[in-house]
Amino acid sequence: FGFIHESIRQLVIRKYGEETWLQVLERSGFENGKENIVNHYYSDTDTYVLVDSVSIVIKVTKDQVWEMYGGFLITYSMEIGWDELVRSMSPNLKGFLDNLDSLHYFIDHVVYKANLRGPSFRCEENPDGTLMLHYFTGRPGLYHIVKGVVKEVAKLVFNLDITLSVQGRTQRSVHMNNGERVEEHVIFLIKNVGENRRDSEASTVSLMTSAAPDFGEIVDDNLRMSLQDFSKALPYHFVLDESCKLVQCGDELYNHIPNELLKPGTPILRIFEINRPQIPLDFENICNFINAVFVLQVKTSPLKKKHMDALTKEEQEQEAEAMEAENTSNELTQGCHLKLKGQMMMLATKKHIIYLCSPYVTSINELMQFGMRLTAMPLHDATRDLILLNQQRLTDVEVNLQLEANNEQLETMTRELEVERKKTDSILKDMLPRKIAKQLLSGEHIEPCEYEATVMFCDLPAFQQIIPVCQPKNIVKLLNEVFFKLDRIVVLRGVYKVETVSDSYMTVSGIPDYTNEHAETMCHVALGMMWEARSVMDPVNNTPFLLRIGLHSGTIIAGVVGTKMPRYCLFGETVTLASQMESLGLAGKIQCSKWTYTQAMETGRFEFAPRGRITVKGRGDVETYFLTRSLKKSIWEITDHERDVNVNSIEGYEELETSIESAQAARNDNITKANQNNSAACTIA
Repeated sequence: FGFIHESIRQLVIRKYGEETWLQVLERSGFENGKENIVNHYYSDTDTYVLVDSVSIVIKVTKDQVWEMYGGFLITYSMEIGWDELVRSMSPNLKGFLDNLDSLHYFIDHVVYKANLRGPSFRCEENPDGTLMLHYFTGRPGLYHIVKGVVKEVAKLVFNLDITLSVQGRTQRSVHMNNGERVEEHVIFLIKNVGENRRDSEASTVSLMTSAAPDFGEIVDDNLRMSLQDFSKALPYHFVLDESCKLVQCGDELYNHIPNELLKPGTPILRIFEINRPQIPLDFENICNFINAVFVLQVKTSPLKKKHMDALTKEEQEQEAEAMEAENTSNELTQGCHLKLKGQMMMLATKKHIIYLCSPYVTSINELMQFGMRLTAMPLHDATRDLILLNQQRLTDVEVNLQLEANNEQLETMTRELEVERKKTDSILKDMLPRKIAKQLLSGEHIEPCEYEATVMFCDLPAFQQIIPVCQPKNIVKLLNEVFFKLDRIVVLRGVYKVETVSDSYMTVSGIPDYTNEHAETMCHVALGMMWEARSVMDPVNNTPFLLRIGLHSGTIIAGVVGTKMPRYCLFGETVTLASQMESLGLAGKIQCSKWTYTQAMETGRFEFAPRGRITVKGRGDVETYFLTRSLKKSIWEITDHERDVNVNSIEGYEELETSIESAQAARNDNITKANQNNSAACTIA
């Protein structure tokens, strides 16, 4: 188990340093970090290679490494949280060693829920106060670990200074269901070399051995309990003799095992299969592992029992013999076979062993599978309480799972709502300036404000000629293509798109965040839009589209209008005059009022061509200018396009002027041809 490797790593690093451990890893062939995964199963060969490498690197024998490791294992385990459990196991060393098997079972089944193959310990007291420790293992040669473990436990837990000497070491071959294995039996003599310490100053209890209880003088040694009473008090027990044959059993076993098999003298192997410990089920092995937790499984399923009980006596005997002869390992994997969990106890005769146990059942569901009810458990048996508590736990788990499912569903719905909310917020931020949208989302009231700004209108003069000759879906597709390109420039230059009506496009610069460069920024936007629009072709004349753009700067009033579909609207004479600059302009030209011209030249550098004075409704004659280029930024900077140095000019305005002139010339030719055709038609008529 990976915990073993981690313990070895900690031992080497603490005692010899990190560099030594890296040398061990290099020699053993492990990748750093992959050798100590705590819950990972490593083969025994991996562990042996690791220990061999430690032995070579630190220049000590393997036996010394194992003994050193055994002592450190106790220290390290107590450091990481096992201290209280280790100290509470027994008041003396003998009790501690006798209970090691049950501790291993707890670690195996409860902590790691694994199927670890651990050793077994049995301790005997000698008349001189020394202990004889019997150590059984399926991994020969590791008994030096036991020396380190026992010495460290005696020192840390019981404050004893002891010596361990090997009195005997034997090995034998054991036949198991899954094959043959070698089992080693090592006998240790444990002596206390220090003075005899006690549990406390006033106590007479030895820390080494357990004192025999004093029952006083027994006047009457007759047992006031009949066999029937005993079978009811311990309904799942059974007693076996030296030949591992049944002597007697509890009442409840008759409900799970055919009566024919529960007759005295029946070999236990015909009735039960041993699950734990992994040993042959015979008298000698049971004695060797007497301190272990025994889990036995009934070989017959409930259906098999009903079948056998319905047979005649002769048929039952034949069926029992057939069961003994056949391999039942496959049968045990099917159906419900009752398991019993408990301890083996040697009786005073030393020739009989009693198995004190309870059904290995942890839930009502398992109880029902075996056709049992809670009444099958004696009141004194903690299994009854365990089942009820576990049922409550399972109910709580089910409720928690339902709550988790509901929480997960709520979290999913919350995430979906959050996505929809973000979509709504995004739409609102597209409809309104970002600053205004945030104020609305936070519940703030938006007051109308007066701003100094530049307003721009642009449209497609050729659009009205396109409508009669194009399909509606093609018109929409065309406008989408044009407006997509214009929107990119708007986002790029940081101005606000107010609205689009038919082919008319309105933007404003300088609100809601004022900037004194609002006219300069809008001039750059106009140049960028003119460039972008020329890449879309007029389907009627097959020429690039030419925008008609008008700009005017001045004072405007801006505010949010509406609640269901709020709009950020602009009001004032500035808006009207900007619209007139566009409507009175020319295709392929950017017409600016005198006010925009003045503002743009204050902060930027542009080239304007005077148009002269034009008559504007409600304003009389107004001086206007045509914007031709920026002397501060190239077309490539304005539109964020890369310039092809082999094709394009440095500024890009030559290409813009050339394309506009070409489009205007082609358009004029088309108009001339159309007029000639109309004249010819009139002459013929």
